[in-house]
Amino acid sequence: MEHSDALQNARAAVLRRVAKTKIVCSHLEHVFEAMKISKHTALADLDLEKLRIKLSSLDLEGNSHGDNSAFFRALSKSELPEIEWEEVEFSEWTEGYSDEPRRIDNTLQSLSNQLWGAWLRYNKKQPWIQRKCYKEVPSIGTGEYTPDVPYEWQTHGDVEATSLAIPHCSFRVIHYADPGEPLRRSEVLPIVAYMRWRMIQFDYIEHYIFPVLVVSIFRSKVRLLQAYHDGEHLRISKSKFYDLTENISGIYELLIQWIHGIPCGDTEAPLHIKGEDLDDSTIKRIENILKEIFQLA
Repeated sequence: MEHSDALQNARAAVLRRVAKTKIVCSHLEHVFEAMKISKHTALADLDLEKLRIKLSSLDLEGNSHGDNSAFFRALSKSELPEIEWEEVEFSEWTEGYSDEPRRIDNTLQSLSNQLWGAWLRYNKKQPWIQRKCYKEVPSIGTGEYTPDVPYEWQTHGDVEATSLAIPHCSFRVIHYADPGEPLRRSEVLPIVAYMRWRMIQFDYIEHYIFPVLVVSIFRSKVRLLQAYHDGEHLRISKSKFYDLTENISGIYELLIQWIHGIPCGDTEAPLHIKGEDLDDSTIKRIENILKEIFQLA
């Protein structure tokens, strides 16, 4: 009897969750398709309004504690292992749409590798692991390379949590283009693709919100983006650009504090929207998955 009650309670909770996240997935898919066919490289205010994207600023150097919309907290300097800067793979600046961002990407990866190694040596557990966190086939959210797009871009350095209790993820985007202040098409496309794919994975069925942190690299300038969906709007906050034409250790350290920061925020709180009616086939699939899970338990 207890087993049956647990199954029915799980069924009701999952159906409530899917009824709401299905609305979010539909919106994310709509945003992706609109961006995919757009020939504009940046989003104007009218685009943001039409696509229900709310844009705000992200202060990397300020204090975000107590901010309910913050899903990533930067590590303090005291929480970072000591960085051996002479061992970081810095390279000299060379001009070019490819050389400049790849130089920064390689340096960030070198720094991350050093931190992973230090934490491993000291047996200090970390919430993150570097591995693919987006596995959609075909992989539509990892880059564009064809002649019909405004410019090429690609994702790199995916990071996700080791625990399914944490749905957050982060990645770097290399844009082969000049930087510009407005939100870019090539920033939105991977955000919505990663977020939507992770949202439909049953492993994360307890979660409603799937925060994404993006390291966005244009030539020799970098900014961070934090994104999540509140049920009605895709909310994206973006930092100012940081210039890394010179190998400035302080800027790299700041970026690393965020890239390896602490995932936070309530991702399991139900969204404040009315769920849509689910069709019989969706309900049946959910019931079959739950029956398999409870049989294995």
